[in-house]
Amino acid sequence: MEIITFGCRLNACESGIIQEFAAQLGVDDYTLINTCAVTAEAERKLRQTIRKLYKENNEIKIILTGCASELHPQEYLQMDGVVGVVSNKFKLSKQEYEKYATGKSNGEVATPTKVRGFLQVQNGCDKRCTYCVVRLTRGPNVSFDKDDIVSRARELLHKGYKEIFLTGVNVSSYGRDKSTCEDLSTLIRYILQEVPELTRLGLSSLDPADINDELIDVITSEEHVLPHIHESIQSGDNMILKRMMRSHTREQVIETNHKILEKRPNVIFGADIIVGFPTETDEMFENTMKLLEEGNITLLHAFPFSKRPNTPAARMPSVNKKTVQARVHEIHDLSKNILKSKFAEYVGKQVRIIAEEEYDGKTDTFLPVISSTKLTVGKIYDFYCDSYDENAILGKVIER
Repeated sequence: MEIITFGCRLNACESGIIQEFAAQLGVDDYTLINTCAVTAEAERKLRQTIRKLYKENNEIKIILTGCASELHPQEYLQMDGVVGVVSNKFKLSKQEYEKYATGKSNGEVATPTKVRGFLQVQNGCDKRCTYCVVRLTRGPNVSFDKDDIVSRARELLHKGYKEIFLTGVNVSSYGRDKSTCEDLSTLIRYILQEVPELTRLGLSSLDPADINDELIDVITSEEHVLPHIHESIQSGDNMILKRMMRSHTREQVIETNHKILEKRPNVIFGADIIVGFPTETDEMFENTMKLLEEGNITLLHAFPFSKRPNTPAARMPSVNKKTVQARVHEIHDLSKNILKSKFAEYVGKQVRIIAEEEYDGKTDTFLPVISSTKLTVGKIYDFYCDSYDENAILGKVIER
């Protein structure tokens, strides 16, 4: 089965599990698209992809799953080539794919070329952000059993992954639906204790409101937790954050990041930012721009606000499209300058990298590097940084 994945790391994780089901059952004659509904653009690209696939092969049989097909199942079932929709509630149920099985497969899954394994620890979200449809498509927070998570971590290492990222809809809400005193901090320590061979553990996007002192201690004291923290910040203006119904303030982000850097200075922060949220003024946008520097944010994922059906934000006064586009360009330009400044700090230093392609890799802090010599995908190297360009740190492997 060919699987096409849109959207987040969680979707990538789930696609891997579905691929295993397909191989075991012999689901060979279908194309599955794991969809995303976070923006209108994601749905536009999905429809475009379906039309393109059907145009190339009018006998194609497409199965859809994920958030977009959860929102509009009947709309997508009417498109040429689409033969089935699997609900988010059942997308990780092996039995759901039995009806598509041909029995021809040998049960083997192709060895993954990626070096980074994604491990889902929870699903759903209890927050009510005014711009988001995830609660509608994924339901409330459900935390997975910690021993099942440990077993899955061992499986990923056995398959050859060198690092594992914990993922979910809202990873930092782990444990809140349980009666026991479990949270993300205790889960991380439990995984590292039970799987000592796991030496590279990454965290997917965290809600700044959930990064408490206990989690800060884990991030800064556990050397096997990678020094890269991506935060779901969304805005640097407190009034916009309030209208988004976010649970943090700009001051909390700055304070939290400074606390982490005091204890582990090499940590690099990334952030999700929504530009042009309804009612955003120039001054409010400027507060977001300032937060990038005040909060030491290096890796930015900024995108324009997109109206999602049945959300409160869709009914709020919108910002002019040209204004939003100009702001997106402005924040991207600032982000590029911040990133180049960070690259410059690495020149003359030795770092550790993991190879993702023949000449490309990532530092432990998730910065891109380009090697002057060929790399073995998945291998970890000591790397000397001798220069940089707009896109990456340039250097060479240090031979032992």
